[in-house]
Amino acid sequence: MRQNTTLSLLLGLTLAFTAGCNKDDQETPEPLPEPAVTYSRSIVYQDNGQHRDTTFQAPQLKGFVTQTAERLAVGVEPTTNTEGIGFELDRTKLSATLTGTYTLKTLRDRTLDADVSYYYDLPESLGGGTVIYPSSMQHVTGSFTISSYDAKRQLLSGTYTATLTGASDPHVAYSTFPKRRCDITVTGTFTNVPVRPVQ
Repeated sequence: MRQNTTLSLLLGLTLAFTAGCNKDDQETPEPLPEPAVTYSRSIVYQDNGQHRDTTFQAPQLKGFVTQTAERLAVGVEPTTNTEGIGFELDRTKLSATLTGTYTLKTLRDRTLDADVSYYYDLPESLGGGTVIYPSSMQHVTGSFTISSYDAKRQLLSGTYTATLTGASDPHVAYSTFPKRRCDITVTGTFTNVPVRPVQ
């Protein structure tokens, strides 16, 4: 009888230990995929068609997504912060899945979906400073697409393209006048970028 009790106790402890191990295995979170972004910029001058194009390599880039109850912001820029682009949407007008293709606001139409802001940092040789091109002051075409949103792991993926038509040349000092007009096109992707809540 005592031997049976001891055996039962040992069996119970073994089962409890095994169940505990399995539980621990199940609770180990799956590692998050590495975020990845791409970014290409083309400047075409309207007076002679001259191009100034740059495609940044993946290690030179970073992306971010921030979210409040009212706004969702997505940005991609080189790690040097020499230029970049950002998109901002009204969070209250988006579905829970966030997915969809959104129109870009422009000088002519502020009722569209996403605000756009492109920036370019002037080198010290041109006086330094940052030239900012908000869609509220630019003629903008293009789209912003959220292709997937992993709500459990808070990861966002999508694509973007924005063309600023008739923008002032970002490669000259502020004091240069008149500035040449150009079309600035920025395209790229963002994949598995973490969504960071902010106040």
